[in-house]
Amino acid sequence: MNAWLTDTRLKWILAISLVINIFLIGAAVGAGFVVKHHLRDFQRPLAMQKAWRDATAGTTREERHHIYLLTKAAALSGETDMAKARALRAQARVLVSQEPYDAAQIAMLSEQARSAENDARGKIENALILNMKDLPVRERTFMLTTLLRASGRFDRFIAKDDKPPVKVDAPAPK
Repeated sequence: MNAWLTDTRLKWILAISLVINIFLIGAAVGAGFVVKHHLRDFQRPLAMQKAWRDATAGTTREERHHIYLLTKAAALSGETDMAKARALRAQARVLVSQEPYDAAQIAMLSEQARSAENDARGKIENALILNMKDLPVRERTFMLTTLLRASGRFDRFIAKDDKPPVKVDAPAPK
């Protein structure tokens, strides 16, 4: 009878230990997700986020929301062209992985995608320019320096003597 009592106790202890371990594993996984989520808040902000905060410092919530809505409407004006560009680039990716390799077709798809992206950027910039008239000068300056700036994605490839390319300033307004 003593052996049976010991076996029963051992089984209960093992069952309780299993439940506690499962609970602890779940808690550890949950804590990992929470920590990972909160670490994103402490990461270095993107340049655009910093520029947005700097430009909108001292503005009301309504003013910031107004700038956001203008920017969102402008971005949506180019979405059709961007969807077309994404579809063309997806076609090019498929062709790259096929034999025989058709460089001319891939180049044509790339050119069409680039053209669609440029069309989208033009629509977005025009929508921003037309809608900026309602903004104060400070917000218009922010829009110009952050959203309407020239792309420098490839500047590092054309650097000479380990120096970045010369920046060209816009001519002073007359």
